[in-house]
Amino acid sequence: MFDNKSLNTLEYPKILSMLAQYAQSEGGKQLCLGLVPYADIAACEDALAHTDEADKILFEYAVSPSFAVDDIDMILGKAKKGSVLSIGDIIKTGRTLRVSRRLKKTFSNLRDVPILGGIAGCLYQNELLEKSIFEDFISETEVADGATPELRAIRARIRKINENVRTKLQLFITSPQYSKYLQDSIVTVRGDRYVIPLKSDFKGSIPGLVHDQSASGSTLFVEPMQVVEMNNELKVELMNEQAEIERILRGFSARIAACAEELTSSYEGIIRLDAVFARAQLAREMKAVRPTLNDCGEVDIKEGRHPLIDAAKVVPVSLRLAKEDKMLLITGPNTGGKTVTLKLAGLFVLMAMSGLYVPAKAASIGVFDGVYSDIGDEQSIEQSLSTFSAHIKNTIDILGMITPSSLVLFDELGAGTDPGEGAALAVSIAEYLLGRGTKSLITSHFNDLKEFALVTKGVVAASMEFDAETFSPTFKLVMGAIGSSNALAIAEKLGLDKGIIDSARGRISVEKRQFDSVLTAAEQTRRKAAALVSEASKDRENAAQVLKEAEKEKRIVEQKREKLDESIRKETKRLIEDSVEEATELLERIKDILDKPQIEESDLFEARKLRKQLENMSAEYDKESVILDEPDDSPLNIGDDVWVKSISKRGKLTAVNSRGEASILVGKLTLKIKKGDYYKVKPAKKA
Repeated sequence: MFDNKSLNTLEYPKILSMLAQYAQSEGGKQLCLGLVPYADIAACEDALAHTDEADKILFEYAVSPSFAVDDIDMILGKAKKGSVLSIGDIIKTGRTLRVSRRLKKTFSNLRDVPILGGIAGCLYQNELLEKSIFEDFISETEVADGATPELRAIRARIRKINENVRTKLQLFITSPQYSKYLQDSIVTVRGDRYVIPLKSDFKGSIPGLVHDQSASGSTLFVEPMQVVEMNNELKVELMNEQAEIERILRGFSARIAACAEELTSSYEGIIRLDAVFARAQLAREMKAVRPTLNDCGEVDIKEGRHPLIDAAKVVPVSLRLAKEDKMLLITGPNTGGKTVTLKLAGLFVLMAMSGLYVPAKAASIGVFDGVYSDIGDEQSIEQSLSTFSAHIKNTIDILGMITPSSLVLFDELGAGTDPGEGAALAVSIAEYLLGRGTKSLITSHFNDLKEFALVTKGVVAASMEFDAETFSPTFKLVMGAIGSSNALAIAEKLGLDKGIIDSARGRISVEKRQFDSVLTAAEQTRRKAAALVSEASKDRENAAQVLKEAEKEKRIVEQKREKLDESIRKETKRLIEDSVEEATELLERIKDILDKPQIEESDLFEARKLRKQLENMSAEYDKESVILDEPDDSPLNIGDDVWVKSISKRGKLTAVNSRGEASILVGKLTLKIKKGDYYKVKPAKKA
């Protein structure tokens, strides 16, 4: 059960108001504002799956469907009763048909969105009716001439009569005989009849019917007798026009009534999609993630951010109420963030159960049959209840509704009365909740509750972190810690008289001071351990970064070697091919000489020259083939031959820096080689 009081306390309606801002239709906005948590885990999972598909469509497929439809529920209701719809009502229905058709087409082109695709696939479309509406109606007040042949003919006659009447009246305006009687040289209309403005002093000068007069009485609007019959004809045609428009509207109303059920279903599908896409838009705006749901009551939030706090100021909070735990007690100083943390946990549960993503790094949320909260000042002036009485009344109501599958949130349980009695009452209520098996989150300053959390199975403790050096809260929740209230330290920091502070310290019992001392020492030890863990984590990250850079450097060297080998292979292949081609050409020329019927002295000279060229090519090849790489222990100088070990290639030293890194020319490539990866060799020996 989700009572409105708890929903309001946890500020759930504010989240719905944020959600409604992303809906495009009025119907979609109302669905957003009326959203309530679903009753079981299957329904919650289904709602989250809807949101997930909408997120995929918007931000993975980059498709932004339009859901801008008018609310046509009342329109369809009138059509079902046989009423004649107005032009505006018919156009609104046409817009719904158009949105429905476009959505159906859009979703038909999308893949891997079976849930929303199924909803869109059931949308009703009637292209014939949609086309007729937008062809036959120009605006919400005007019917197009081509709506029917009869309307076209009637309006043609109306235009002709209008023209004739205005032409006739124009004669009165331009006539020297009558113009002196007129107030203005214009033709105007009174009561659908054309008239001219006559000075009241000249009443009767122009025979006709008086239809109106000016506010001052100085002008009469007269219909000359010569145009009375034409105005009568115009009136008849105007009546015919209205009758034809009425007939057109009645026809469209009947067509809409015939498919009213399909239109109703389609409209509901559109606004439902609109609300789902609003959830996806809100999730992106809040940088939220899809929560994992469970039915064991676990609440595990990692770096959760309250969605109603400025994103630039909010401090992420992590908390965990495990499956085997029943109660989480949150302690710590005032203004430390206990109440905000309590509200965050309750609000995240409500959001996840409503199909909404939650603003956190990750979250596992339990599904409960009800979320009940007693948070804040419950004082009621109208009912003459003190703060304590109001809290107790609210607590009684909550304890009467809870089940083992409920979640209860108590802020400062037992506060507002005598501390001793309040603490005893708080411990007793906590024991009652454990006995019922109800999951609960409680904030408190009572030492009795802190001791209860330390010795009771199923109860876990957490504390809002407090900086002992600055006496300021950090708004971070530390799981497994019990925090001191630090009231005197905070009061002293805020400027309360030191004498008052010292007097207050003297009045605190020895047991209380010892307990707070133990808590303070434990907190300091925890902070030191956390600092060591953080430092070790940084060292591990640095080592991982160094390893990553070394592996990257290794890959670069290997890539360079592969490129060099490939370059040498290509160059060798080219040289061999060129040599073979040249040798083949020389042999062909020698063959041509030998094939001559008669060989002359000049031919023999040419053949000897060609043979010499072949012998030279063979000698050059032998020279390149017998290069030896013998180490040379003499000092290394620029221009010396060197052997690069990592790539097993000979090169020429072109430069060396202070760190011993060398630039070596290998073939046509200049490589950067590290110190120790090369050594001097003797010049290549020739055979």
